[in-house]
Amino acid sequence: MMAYSHTLDDVRLTPLQAHYSRDSHDSHDSTSRASNSMMQQPQQPRRKRSPTCPDATCTRAHYAHPITNSTTLESASKPLLTSHSSLSSSPSRLQSRFHRSLASPIDCSDVAAADPERTAELWKSVMSYIADTESSRGKRRGTPSVAESQQQTPTTSASSSSRAKKGLTAKVNDPDFELSVLEPYGITIRAKSSTKNFYKHFGFSGLPEDRIERFNTYKNMLQLSVLLKPDTERKERIQREYRAMNEYRCNEAEYSAYALHNIFLDEPRYPALLTTGDERWLPVRMLQLVQKPSENEWEKPPLLELPEKQYEWDVRPDCAYYASLQAFPPIIRPSVEKYVSVVQERAFSPYLTIEFKKNNETAITAQNQVAVASAIALYNRWRLKREALQITNDGNWSEEQKLQIRHYGITFTGSKWELWFSIPKTYDNWTGCTMFSMRRGQCSMLDSVGLLLSSINDLHYWGLMVHAKSCKVDIDTIIKGNAGRQDSITCTGDGQVKNASEDTIRSKEKSRIHYIS
Repeated sequence: MMAYSHTLDDVRLTPLQAHYSRDSHDSHDSTSRASNSMMQQPQQPRRKRSPTCPDATCTRAHYAHPITNSTTLESASKPLLTSHSSLSSSPSRLQSRFHRSLASPIDCSDVAAADPERTAELWKSVMSYIADTESSRGKRRGTPSVAESQQQTPTTSASSSSRAKKGLTAKVNDPDFELSVLEPYGITIRAKSSTKNFYKHFGFSGLPEDRIERFNTYKNMLQLSVLLKPDTERKERIQREYRAMNEYRCNEAEYSAYALHNIFLDEPRYPALLTTGDERWLPVRMLQLVQKPSENEWEKPPLLELPEKQYEWDVRPDCAYYASLQAFPPIIRPSVEKYVSVVQERAFSPYLTIEFKKNNETAITAQNQVAVASAIALYNRWRLKREALQITNDGNWSEEQKLQIRHYGITFTGSKWELWFSIPKTYDNWTGCTMFSMRRGQCSMLDSVGLLLSSINDLHYWGLMVHAKSCKVDIDTIIKGNAGRQDSITCTGDGQVKNASEDTIRSKEKSRIHYIS
């Protein structure tokens, strides 16, 4: 009796246990009645217990032992019940089990204490599983679920672009950049192609096939500092530098700094170019120039299918060559930006893009950068040509005009280089473009250095004498077309001039036509 009393001081009976103890009072012997009477004694106030037993032997009931999970502690303190009728039919069995548990103290000295860090990890796992479900991911990122996106069909490139803005933002170093960005814009890369004869590729008629002789011809015609003579002395000097940078494992900045100082040169700058200076065909080198779409007649290519990621077209090439506004008379230069994109008030329409990377591990990133830079430059050149053709011959393209729509690129990874060119897939309508590999080489090899220098000379000649000249002709065609449209609407129905300011505008437009030869 004393042992039971001492144990009950530490145990608080649940109301359900007390209920069945009272029901068994009239149907059992005096021993059961005595036990039942003790269970009906006033309950002691509940005291807080430490998470572990302080003594080697714990005299609390098994359902009151502390365990590592608080939820299990709550459930373990209550006996399992299948139904009220089943338990009421055999209260003696429940009481006998209860008495055995009180009479048999359990040693809990080896029970581990609760681990807060482990509990936090479990909760983190549970919450991460919930957060990664399709519905919660759609709510968190603002994108529709898979089921919703399958029910929605994009009708225009604008709707596709607005839907992509709600998703992830793509970067050129993403492993899936080609799938998530290039393909939706119709940009295809042909890395296994090759151009065997550069002379035939550029279509240079009347120019020497020998590299040194061709350089001399370019130099006499254009008088440019960017042209490099591919002689033995220059080739050996460049080869030695690249071998040293490879041996010393120089970083990307060292490779690009040497190339920009010795291979990809620039012409002298002249102040007040918009109002002064003779008409000349000059290249303009731009370093890491940011040229965003929808700024000054610079548009990104249209989407051809729903993209998986959004791409901002924030193109920033390491180096790019443009045509100089000095090709136009000073009176015309401020107005060129009405028809093409003009950067820094001195250059328009890029024709060559260069990207530098340290090694082959980032070669794909450089390839992606050149692909998007070439695509946006090629698309805007195509837009200018299409507008001019719609004025002259209802948009029909000749073979010569198709050869004018190109963009070139060079990727450098350490001492290795690769030359690319991009052309539209179709010309009547824009359906994307394809970037082809022309040739690969290494600046640690003498012959490869000579091929690179000669190719750069050819690119500058094509960029000025083919690309820039055709842009100038197209701008002249558009100016003439605008002047003709203004002539057709100068009078109202009563034969009077509609607005005196229109005469002024028309006379200014006509005065701009004389400069094209």
